[in-house]
Amino acid sequence: MIMENIKTIVNGTQANLSHVCNGKACYIIMTADHSYQLEINMLDAEWKDVYVYPAYKAITLMRWIRMGIESNDGSFIMLK
Repeated sequence: MIMENIKTIVNGTQANLSHVCNGKACYIIMTADHSYQLEINMLDAEWKDVYVYPAYKAITLMRWIRMGIESNDGSFIMLK
């Protein structure tokens, strides 16, 4: 399967908290065609003073989505 472009992933979608484990928060983003998982390392310095909410507009997390896509490190994956 081919991943959708980032504009399609964040346009009008919601990122819902799936689980938190070992300092990482995992969010699920569902588009019309696919589901994605975004893993954010909450131990990074920039997240030190941030409240973690159970849901965000996906566009709010676009920076981390883009970093996950570009780094191909498994922090942003297509589930189905």
